[in-house]
Amino acid sequence: MNRPVRTIRNSLLIGLPLAISPMFVHAQTENTSGQSGAVLEEIVVTATKRPQSVRDIPTSINAFSGDDLTSIGATTLGDIVKLSPGVTLEPGFTPNSSTVQIRGITNETRGVGPRTVGRFFDGVPLINPSIIGAQPDLDTVDMQTVEVLKGPQGTLFGGSALAGAVRYVPNSPDFEGFSGLASVGYGQTADSDGHNSEYALMLNVPLSDNFALRFAGAVRDFPGYIYDQAGDIDDINSYKSEHARVAALWQVTDNLSVRANYLTQSGDVDAYSFVEGTEASLVRQFKYTPEFEDSELDIYGVRFDWSNDAFTVVFDNNWLEKERSSQADLTYVVGLHGTGITVNQNFMPTTDQYSNELRIVSNQPTGGNGLFSDWQYTVGLYHMKADQTRPSVVAIDFGAMVNRSIGGEFADATEKALYFDLTRMLSDSWELNLGGRYFDQVTDGGNFLTGGDDLGIPDASATAKLDESGFNPKAALLFHANDDLTFYGSIAEGFRFGGINGQAAADINAGVPTTYKSDSLTNYEVGVRSSWLEQRLTADLSLFLIDWSDVQVQQRAGVVAYVDNIGKAKSKGLEFSLHALLSGGFSAHVVGSYTDAYTDADFDSATDGFIAAGTTLAQAPKWNTAIDLSYDGSWSNWDVNSSLTYSYRDSSKNNLQNTIPLDSLSMLDFSIGLKRASGEIRPKISLIAKNLSNEQVATYGFTLGAANLVSMNMPRQVMLRLDLEF
Repeated sequence: MNRPVRTIRNSLLIGLPLAISPMFVHAQTENTSGQSGAVLEEIVVTATKRPQSVRDIPTSINAFSGDDLTSIGATTLGDIVKLSPGVTLEPGFTPNSSTVQIRGITNETRGVGPRTVGRFFDGVPLINPSIIGAQPDLDTVDMQTVEVLKGPQGTLFGGSALAGAVRYVPNSPDFEGFSGLASVGYGQTADSDGHNSEYALMLNVPLSDNFALRFAGAVRDFPGYIYDQAGDIDDINSYKSEHARVAALWQVTDNLSVRANYLTQSGDVDAYSFVEGTEASLVRQFKYTPEFEDSELDIYGVRFDWSNDAFTVVFDNNWLEKERSSQADLTYVVGLHGTGITVNQNFMPTTDQYSNELRIVSNQPTGGNGLFSDWQYTVGLYHMKADQTRPSVVAIDFGAMVNRSIGGEFADATEKALYFDLTRMLSDSWELNLGGRYFDQVTDGGNFLTGGDDLGIPDASATAKLDESGFNPKAALLFHANDDLTFYGSIAEGFRFGGINGQAAADINAGVPTTYKSDSLTNYEVGVRSSWLEQRLTADLSLFLIDWSDVQVQQRAGVVAYVDNIGKAKSKGLEFSLHALLSGGFSAHVVGSYTDAYTDADFDSATDGFIAAGTTLAQAPKWNTAIDLSYDGSWSNWDVNSSLTYSYRDSSKNNLQNTIPLDSLSMLDFSIGLKRASGEIRPKISLIAKNLSNEQVATYGFTLGAANLVSMNMPRQVMLRLDLEF
């Protein structure tokens, strides 16, 4: 460990009794001049499916407001995660294949099983929990908040949220008046011959006193930075994304509102962002041609809200369609490079998903003797139906002939659930929170293979069915010592649905289990939240212990990957935060976490061999810290804001055997903006720089066939952006 990192870490440890928190809330101040009346502003979130301050929730949450995202120049989930202690992101080989992990609960199933952290757009799960596949990294344009929920969220969000959840909450249409924002940016990525460009637009259009429309969209172009040495091609991993949303809000009566929304996002990748070996590099030694990936996501939603003084009834209906088309050159991967034989594979997965939810949410407790009159509550019914097909075409070119085989897998899943979340003040100081979710999911799936006759592979197919049900409870107790000091403790269970090894079904690959069952964990957490100096300083701490059973891990039968349940694991650690308003418009925010995640029993893995108890889990860095220094002030008729952020993520490993060590990563980001304070049109010019020192390390890697493949963090990016707010 280098000396600067050790010094920072020791300083944080000294400050633990004062500073410690589960949440990164980069809250804005009510007074940017640093006067004595300024206080840290609360962020209201809907993580409990009802509006609530983050400081009143007995679990760890990192909440980023729309202003926060703009201030730090965040456009992707990766920009946010590095400021969320205890959270890591595997970037994957394309921008749409990243994987989030929380508190060391690693995604040991890799690309063949469900994820441990769910992602949701305004309550819509971006993928069914029992169907494999990447969860899209949504653009953050015009978001109200992005919320990172830590610990199992099984009560309210089901099997999609074993270790936690990421929620994108968009801004709703506003009746108050016409407003908009137009943005254009131009920049440079280190080691790239091209240039970054981005364009964004937001329009809020009230058509009457009770009907309004809101549109948001963005187009972002990244030039790429990987050099193909064999083909002598620069910037082969260029990427373009297009994102658009439109929402309509109709206040039908004082009690009834209807909201309709549509989201579409597409991404075009010219080649995968990986190189061969175990070290980060910007050069490929072998030519991979052709490669591409095109993806598209569409979400349609209609929501009805009816309320009275006591409660609100919400009926939410959503449809999701997702498709991806990609081609990869696997010649080197299967060990045939230089033989004159080439292997290409096309993947064409599609997903259709329908979900609806009916819930009743209490307004503030009214008192009296009626049923639940002293309770705050959320009670809901949930239903989801999802269908996925994952066909692929493998073309093997022998020179004299080309053999093509068609195979793939399919899965149909139906989930039903009943859940509740109840909160009651037991006294002026004590508060009780109880929750639970009963669930039932049925998954039908299998695989198919045709056209392999020339290779001596007969046509085959297999089907399987999995039916799982259960109950997930949670309980929490809060003690409000005074207005500025709260202690809490909680116990919550989470689960991840099992599934079907479609591609490796038993009828095709002998000895491979057709299905795998759900895994589950129990999260124990205690914490304290405090504010000082008339709310100009917050200092919070949380400690957690996680027991993880029947862990889903990736296994291999030859070159075929599948999922099985093996062993137990534990994770324990702490998360902390200190946020202070300083004089003269300055503020400081220090966050961090320590996580110790390891196997809790000996077991044998078909992929990793014998794994001894106490082995550190993959993608589970022990230390994660961030220090942010900000300034908000004014000059003449201009508002000035700037931010300098240092983030550190400890070293980790790509798998249990540590085949590819992943080095620690330190990054320095900077932004400064100058915005006209008043006027019908308020221009703002910003300079945003990410990874100023151009640190380059391997952040993700795995061994596939004959190849060790790694990808790296983004090189330095500098962007000049002009915004016009009106």
